[in-house]
Amino acid sequence: MSGPASTAPGPAGAGLRAPYVATAVVVPVLVVLAAILITHPGSAVATASASGGLLLVGSAAAASCFLRGRRSRGRRRRAWQLIGLAGLIVVAGNIVSSVVGGGTAGLSAALNDVAIATALTVSIVALLLFPALRSSRGVAVLVLDGLVAGSAVLLIASSLIYDDLLSTTTGGVSGATVLILPVLDVVVATIAVLLLTRSGAADRAALTLIAAGYLSYMLSDLNYAVTQAQEGYAFGTWTDLGWVVGYSLIGLAAWVPTHEVGDAVARPRTAQIAGTVTVFAVLLAAGIIQTVSAGGPTARGQVVLWIVLVAAALGRELIISRETYELRRDLEQRVADQTADLRHWAEQTRALLDSVADGIYGVDVGGRVTVINRSAQEMLGLDEAAIGLAHPHDLFHAPGPDGAPYPIDSCYVTEAIRDAVVARSEDDVYLRSDGTPFAVEIVASPIVDPATSKVSGAVVAFRDTTARREVERMKDRFLSVVSHELRTPLTSIRGSLGLIGSGALGELPPEVQAMANHGEESAERLGRLINDILDVERLSSGAFEVHASLHLAARLVESSAAELAALAQGADIALEVGEVGGEVIADPDRVAQVLGNLVGNAVKFSDAGSTVRISAAPNGDEVVFTVADEGRGIPADRLEDIFERFRQVDSSDSRIEGGTGLGLAITRAIVTQMGGRVWVESTLGEGSVFSFTLPSADRLTGEAAAAQDPPEKSAL
Repeated sequence: MSGPASTAPGPAGAGLRAPYVATAVVVPVLVVLAAILITHPGSAVATASASGGLLLVGSAAAASCFLRGRRSRGRRRRAWQLIGLAGLIVVAGNIVSSVVGGGTAGLSAALNDVAIATALTVSIVALLLFPALRSSRGVAVLVLDGLVAGSAVLLIASSLIYDDLLSTTTGGVSGATVLILPVLDVVVATIAVLLLTRSGAADRAALTLIAAGYLSYMLSDLNYAVTQAQEGYAFGTWTDLGWVVGYSLIGLAAWVPTHEVGDAVARPRTAQIAGTVTVFAVLLAAGIIQTVSAGGPTARGQVVLWIVLVAAALGRELIISRETYELRRDLEQRVADQTADLRHWAEQTRALLDSVADGIYGVDVGGRVTVINRSAQEMLGLDEAAIGLAHPHDLFHAPGPDGAPYPIDSCYVTEAIRDAVVARSEDDVYLRSDGTPFAVEIVASPIVDPATSKVSGAVVAFRDTTARREVERMKDRFLSVVSHELRTPLTSIRGSLGLIGSGALGELPPEVQAMANHGEESAERLGRLINDILDVERLSSGAFEVHASLHLAARLVESSAAELAALAQGADIALEVGEVGGEVIADPDRVAQVLGNLVGNAVKFSDAGSTVRISAAPNGDEVVFTVADEGRGIPADRLEDIFERFRQVDSSDSRIEGGTGLGLAITRAIVTQMGGRVWVESTLGEGSVFSFTLPSADRLTGEAAAAQDPPEKSAL
């Protein structure tokens, strides 16, 4: 037989096999003993078999408990060791009383009864050490439950069959143990059963067998006490089988593995309810049975039992009441503390919201305003009375240019709640309480419960953009006026310098020729700057026109490369055209402008003797154009910044290389307007690759086919 399963790690499957092996050994022994007791009750064979079976099974059970204790930890170890000790005490008492008494009659001697009482007391202590009991109050309640149940069971038994036991009991140790043993038996069995209700999955299987074992032992002890008091007990009957079965069940419990993944303690409320129901059920049963059968307690022993029963029940309820009171007081304190924390948090949140310059308001899942900060109240001219009245779409969202309100289904607040997305609007209008409009930009964010993923409302932040939009309008108008006013005199200056530099007015001295050439280059640079500013202004106002049509990518690239060859040659840069393929839907002038900006940047920031390469390749329903250089590269954290207005990799670039930082911003705007996208990949010290896409002819073909053969709509 392998060692008992335990909490300690062991070979896989060993703990699962042990109970089956132990059962396979115990069951045949019990069957053989039962057969002997049935066929030869009270005979010498039955007596010898019962006595030998008790000693053998009791010793095996004690040894199993000691082995289980060695392979357990903490309180379980001490509990199993004490159960094993209790088994040894009983076995030793049986052996000693047999020797002293001289034969089987000695097994009923006072020494044996004392040993059994001692073993039962040790068993009580052992059961109270299991991890299911975590506090001294839990231990006290369990002991009192055992006393109540034990006293009640004895009262019931005394009313039915124990009158002779109480009346024939003599004094001395023998008389005392006859009365004490049943009480201890019932207390142990009751504690074992109640402990089972308080235990978790970790010890439930083992405690089930232990409780069944003590119950079997208790029934045999009660029958033994009655028989011994009436006519003297003789071995070789069914009572002996109850003791053997009790030992066997406790021994088998030592071989059941402990499930460490389970909880050691059951839910306290379930255990408390089970204990209360058990205690008061047996109390009620004791009172009813004794009243009906005997009309009340008559014997002195019964009166003592009633006193013990009532005192134990009262003590139990006092402990539970004290524990309930402290638990309620603790819960009330926690609620008070959490309420204060929530109040503080609400006040802090309100102060934070009111300190923000932007307007902020919250809505519930129905869209009604639930909270609004001071800035929003001041901008909208509202007060706290607006909370909970209406949807903000009806309360202060401005109608369309024709005066008709926008549909609430398309409102960004509705969208944020319905679709659980962050909705934005950079060009919206709100109405103040007096009806005056003002421009705003907003962000509406849904409030999502992380546990259920359900939307419970939304928070909207908005900003008054009236002043900013007026500044932008004045800036755009200023740039437009200045740019147009500069172009006319600049054209005359550039033409005049060109004539002078060409020698049309006569040959110039070298110094004058150099100054004329420098002036002409500066005029051309200023002209390009003005054109960029005008493009930016047209892009901002929506007046930038793109006339897209179908073109071969190769023709667009070759045309641009020819125009830019002189620029590259002047900087001693080799301009190459790689593989080019596909047809695109684009404005050729704008493509030339984009390629000019990208190639110009590549030439400007590349060393002399390096190469700039242009290529294009189809990719699905678009064509990808690339401009690759071998320059100094761009830091990874600046790859997006360079596409913003007036932004360059280094502020010194505008002074050393020339430029304003508008070229790439214009490039992205043009490519986006033609239905493409632009990005850059770069490695410091190795160069950069600028890429942009344009719609291909395949996209046009697909859109035309979709327009001619629209998909069928499914019936609702």
